[in-house]
Amino acid sequence: MNISNINRLNNEYRALRNQAEAVYVENGMVHSNEEGLCYQKAANIAGQLASMNIGAESNHWVEEQQKCQQQMRLIWNALHPGKPLKAAGSGSASASDDTEETAGEEGKGTSESSGKPKTAKNTAGKTSPDGIKQEMVDSWFKDDPGYGFEAVVGMEDVIQTLKSCVRDDKMRALVEFLGLPTVQSFFFYGPPGCGKTFVIEAFVHELMQQGYKYMSLASADIHSKFSGEADKILKRVFKEAVDNAPCILFMDEIDGVAQSRELPNLSDFNMQLTTTFLTSFGELVKADREHKSVIFIAATNYPSNVDTAMLDRMELIPIPMPDDSVREQVLRKGLEKMIDVDDTISWPEISALTEGCSQRDLKRLIQKLLMLVFQRVSDCVGQDEGAAEKGVDLLKRKDFRLTREMVDEVFGAYKPKPNADIERSLNEFEAKT
Repeated sequence: MNISNINRLNNEYRALRNQAEAVYVENGMVHSNEEGLCYQKAANIAGQLASMNIGAESNHWVEEQQKCQQQMRLIWNALHPGKPLKAAGSGSASASDDTEETAGEEGKGTSESSGKPKTAKNTAGKTSPDGIKQEMVDSWFKDDPGYGFEAVVGMEDVIQTLKSCVRDDKMRALVEFLGLPTVQSFFFYGPPGCGKTFVIEAFVHELMQQGYKYMSLASADIHSKFSGEADKILKRVFKEAVDNAPCILFMDEIDGVAQSRELPNLSDFNMQLTTTFLTSFGELVKADREHKSVIFIAATNYPSNVDTAMLDRMELIPIPMPDDSVREQVLRKGLEKMIDVDDTISWPEISALTEGCSQRDLKRLIQKLLMLVFQRVSDCVGQDEGAAEKGVDLLKRKDFRLTREMVDEVFGAYKPKPNADIERSLNEFEAKT
């Protein structure tokens, strides 16, 4: 039994219950979708806690889950009198059923070269027949991240895998002639801060140079509506990706929308949402037959919670914590152009001090070191006019260097966020795959 994980979920559960009550009070004692969403998330966590405990404690969490679900039904009935509350995706009525339809003809809008989604004319503030507001759809489309593979440190094997995808897309006619797979889906997993999103966005940039549009969502974007809305949003997401092909569709925190149906006490809502996800994902195969290219990318810290049917359809790409060599490369890239080290310390020694640090931790340490350098250099050159230029010149001449004392001051005060529980879960996942 993982006590640390149980305590974390327990705290999340209590926070969601408190948030639901606060929303109710702030809304003048009137129920709302936001309140219902809090209870829905709390019910999911209670189900997880029930499966992680035994005996009376497990029964307690089953009862807590039932209380949350009962509260959800109460809120639904208050918001939608006479409309039954069903699992997401079952065709139940929802708040969006009463919204107006989109004016104009779909599929006519901005040009494809703009990189923006194909939308209907004059759709500001409107909703489509599925009840999804155009503003929400527009928010899924993102700009070019602005950097490519050259910005990624380490991860050589991953880069080679992704480069082959870029190459294959350029040679699509040959790929199709040889009968090679053309639907490409990638599943990135690893501990928080290990660089999943960074390498994914570098991959996105490379593809956007070939005219791909870019859609990016997290599970919270899918769950942004209470109850019966999530499946509608999910279906619309895949439809937009196909309609705007060639397109990259990136879903972060995929464990929130494609949860394993083997998880104990999985709610009906999440069970149906996983089914909806798998069905919608199948549309990409149909689109590929019509020569519409959609590259699907998913990421998570918790691959064990993702449905196996989804995992079977994707290429699994583990992103581990950076080793000594990668950490040294990251530190050098972030510091060496601006400041060198003196003879009291070396780059390998600095790297060794960062053992257990993620890519995110390293970036924070680099920023903290640079702030300390700024303070020390400022003390050297003063605050007079021209001091900034003197400071830059001091660093360029290497008359001011990074010392062991400075490194110890920064690193000694920094405590990386522990990832032991997540890493243990990832190791168990890899042992099964």
